[in-house]
Amino acid sequence: MRGYFTASGFYGLVDGRYMLFSSESEYYEYMDSVQEEDAS
Repeated sequence: MRGYFTASGFYGLVDGRYMLFSSESEYYEYMDSVQEEDAS
């Protein structure tokens, strides 16, 4: 998982593209949920 902070929030890398999240923790929560869905 990878990303960077901006004045607008946190850009996290998702499937080769950066998505804007309100915080780094929101990004990690999103990535955890995506990984759980992929495991199902």
